[in-house]
Amino acid sequence: MGPCRRLVLTVVPLLLTLTCVAPGAHGDVSPPAPAPAPINPAAQWTPPPEPELEPVPVSACPSRPVPGAATCLSRVDGEVADASAASAARADAIGSAGTAEAPLPTQAFPQAVTKSGYYSPADLASLYRIPAGLTTDATVAIVDVGSDPNTAAQMSYYRSYFGLPPCSRASGCFREVAQDGSSTLPPTDSGWVTEIALDVQAVSAICPTCHILLVDARSARSTDLGGAVQTAVRLGASYVSMSFGAPDGTQNATLNVKYYNAAGVTYVAAAGDSGYAGGTMFPSSAGNVVAAGGTSAQLVSGHWQQSAWAGTNSGCSSVGLLGSITGLVQSLLSGSSCPDGRAVTDLSALADADTGILFYVGGGWYSGGGTSLAAPILTALYALAGNHTDPLAIYQNATAVPTAFVDITSGRSGTCSTALCVAGSGWDGPTGIGTPAGLAGLRPGGASATPLTRATTASALSHSGTYPTTLVYRLADATTGAPVSGALVQVEADTGRGLVAIGTARTGKDGSLRYAVSPHGPTSYEVLYGGDLSHAASISPSVRVATFAPAVRLTRARGGMRIVARAPWGAAASGLPVSLQRRAGARWHTVRHVRTGTAGTARVRIRTSRRTAYRAIYGGGIWTSGRTAVLRVRR
Repeated sequence: MGPCRRLVLTVVPLLLTLTCVAPGAHGDVSPPAPAPAPINPAAQWTPPPEPELEPVPVSACPSRPVPGAATCLSRVDGEVADASAASAARADAIGSAGTAEAPLPTQAFPQAVTKSGYYSPADLASLYRIPAGLTTDATVAIVDVGSDPNTAAQMSYYRSYFGLPPCSRASGCFREVAQDGSSTLPPTDSGWVTEIALDVQAVSAICPTCHILLVDARSARSTDLGGAVQTAVRLGASYVSMSFGAPDGTQNATLNVKYYNAAGVTYVAAAGDSGYAGGTMFPSSAGNVVAAGGTSAQLVSGHWQQSAWAGTNSGCSSVGLLGSITGLVQSLLSGSSCPDGRAVTDLSALADADTGILFYVGGGWYSGGGTSLAAPILTALYALAGNHTDPLAIYQNATAVPTAFVDITSGRSGTCSTALCVAGSGWDGPTGIGTPAGLAGLRPGGASATPLTRATTASALSHSGTYPTTLVYRLADATTGAPVSGALVQVEADTGRGLVAIGTARTGKDGSLRYAVSPHGPTSYEVLYGGDLSHAASISPSVRVATFAPAVRLTRARGGMRIVARAPWGAAASGLPVSLQRRAGARWHTVRHVRTGTAGTARVRIRTSRRTAYRAIYGGGIWTSGRTAVLRVRR
């Protein structure tokens, strides 16, 4: 063949060739080279370099929280072999992930149609039918306890491993702060290290473009976790994932109103991992928090099969003050009712660690679950749906468009015989109204839900100043001033260790009540009204009883004087400052300053003078001022 006079570019997939075309009478072209075999995307996938991690202590979530505190709710089903994790990532790389919703692969790279566990981001996108290409930059907050110096590196590795876009501190996509919003993070809590990794990676998997705000509470105490939630909202989070829970109790009614009650915020909390026998947990039992139940999920012959996870806490909240209209809807959907409070759960997502998601922590891959997984999954789905105003619109959506949810009808969380622990058609305790089938069911309804902060009631609280102290409370309609009669309220006291419920009472016809208390030290009081179907909740102003009038006697003793002081509740008045005075002519002169001991007594050694009058002046600290009767020494 003669020399080439022109070049023709021929493009085939991933191959660029230069073809020599020889001149001819009719411009004949040489036959093109045969097309190369398609390149296997899975073969091109290689894992990114593993991050260098700091050694940190790791332990399991406590099975039972200590009183006044919460526990994390993650569950781990053991370490996953690197080969299994790599297999899932390769499947994501070719766009199939072994899921029913993924694009069909070529015959050269057949897709698995049966799978159970070790789920990747693409698996979750298929399971919850997340539309391809959907993005949002909404901020999802995650609240956990303590900090892990490896969180950002592990999340970055997870996202790179599965081909998700990067999310870093430098770009502003990821931010981590302490409970007070500062950059001074609390120390590592070994029981929460796994929880933190699971939460941030689950949100990354569901909503890769969401901004993530991690708020580290200083401890698992309910007030610290509540304060961290408040910080998350203050810093701009519209969606808050809470993978923790504490036993239900009357004190949680106050926490509900104080910490989980901001307008324009969707709160999602894990229901718990102890089954129906474990009872309901707070904050999932709060009136305006979405309670996240759990499911098991398997892909069988190209179709997802889901059932209720046996570990999901479910049932009736024991807190009557948390009742809401949601309970009425639940009753209509299932035939089950909770006379003293709301039912748990509302909505469900993957929680069974046996069919859990892959996540990376401490240099290894694990299969994670627990309702701790369901909470961030649902929170991120709400963010994709753009609903931070009316999260409980899911009930009206389920009625209007039943296909917006997958109704879970098999499985149970306990041994009861009702929908409170048995999955079935309609609402049930372990799975609520089911799992999202796309985002339509999570979108807001026609109007925003009215948050408790828009109280229609106003209250006043004062005290009598005597001992025992009488609290005087009045509840009225905030707009009209009309009294709210027959309202059940809760009286709470705080001696420095947090508010504790001490009793309940009902307002009279004039909307007021009187409640006697006998504090044994400085104590603050509040009265909580939990609301009903006609009136919204409110908390009274706080009143503090900080000073007390002791009963003090001055007597003569051998070698001087003796002072005896008793507190108004009968105990010894210790630490009472006392000044012994002696009368000289028309004036009183201070002889000695003393302070009563633990027994409430003090002895003053002085040489007493005949026909002289003595008295004691006392007061200071928590003790009000006064003076004793005059003691006259006659001989």
